[in-house]
Amino acid sequence: MKKLILGMVFVFATGTIMNANISNNTQPDDDCFQDAWDYGTENGNGNETLDWFWANVYYQIVCEGKKLGELD
Repeated sequence: MKKLILGMVFVFATGTIMNANISNNTQPDDDCFQDAWDYGTENGNGNETLDWFWANVYYQIVCEGKKLGELD
């Protein structure tokens, strides 16, 4: 009986930990991506590579909360 109760407690605790990890894993919303794209196209001066570069910088800093030294 003790093993059964201990097993149920273990399953409950594991499920709670998994749910906590999933709920902390948030994704930026689509509006933030659109803002990043608008920022990139405004600052890229029509150069496609620079458009993507500035959109990526904006997205990583504003949407993902990275600092300048952490950018990919």
